[in-house]
Amino acid sequence: MNETGTSLQDLRGEIDRIDSELHALIKQRAALVEEIRRVKARDAITTVRPGREADILRTLFRRHDSAFPFAAVARIWREIIAGITRMEMPGYSVAVYAGGNDPGIWDLARNQFGSATPMTSFATSREVLGEVAAGRAAVGVLPCPREGDADPWWTNIAVRDGLRISYRLPFTPSGDDRTDGGPGALAIGRILPEESGLDRSLIVIETREALSRAGVTGLAERVGIKGYPIASCKAGLYYQLLDAEGFLAEDDGRIADMARLNDVAQVTVIGTYATPIAETAPGGAAA
Repeated sequence: MNETGTSLQDLRGEIDRIDSELHALIKQRAALVEEIRRVKARDAITTVRPGREADILRTLFRRHDSAFPFAAVARIWREIIAGITRMEMPGYSVAVYAGGNDPGIWDLARNQFGSATPMTSFATSREVLGEVAAGRAAVGVLPCPREGDADPWWTNIAVRDGLRISYRLPFTPSGDDRTDGGPGALAIGRILPEESGLDRSLIVIETREALSRAGVTGLAERVGIKGYPIASCKAGLYYQLLDAEGFLAEDDGRIADMARLNDVAQVTVIGTYATPIAETAPGGAAA
């Protein structure tokens, strides 16, 4: 007995009661799937909603004031979201790039899309893109582009009505240095862009002449876009990948303005993503 006269058996009984309530609430949430599916079909709302997911996790982050690690809370909710998505889309699966020397990409994908979601690894980015383009996978996970990459896969989606980037991983810290401290990953698919309230956009700028990093930044600033270049390559034309502030739709007037600048051949928004939660979670010490 402790000072209040509560026994360990009493405390375990309270834990069992809470666990039972948690399980009942999860089942109650899952029971709403049929109604959600009907409403989404009626209102033409896409099943996968990165902006909505980001909003849920940011709300949890803001109100989390417990010693229980926020990374664990986020993982629980990611599993719930993934499980519900699988109920709405039984064929939902993920293709993951497993080439190179970064095994952390698989872990990033698993943490984001859930332990019960079917995932298949592929040795090349071309295979990942092919699986998603053919509809055999709903989402593909690829390494974040970096300057000097031997495989600038992002140039392959800089086309009209192509696949689009919709997630930056990790969105929440996992507590694992291998994934939190790495270059990260991007997830692509045929997913409608959705604002989360705090977003960034990825823009491919094709030019006839090579540009310095300052030149790319200056080009964007001329039409009112702030950002920084993260990768470039030459494939006939010169390709520059810009990570820009805010949510930019493909029909944003500034994109058309940039495309009209001298030496610019084409400008394509290849995706948007919710800005990740990078801060340390409140009360995030290990329990």
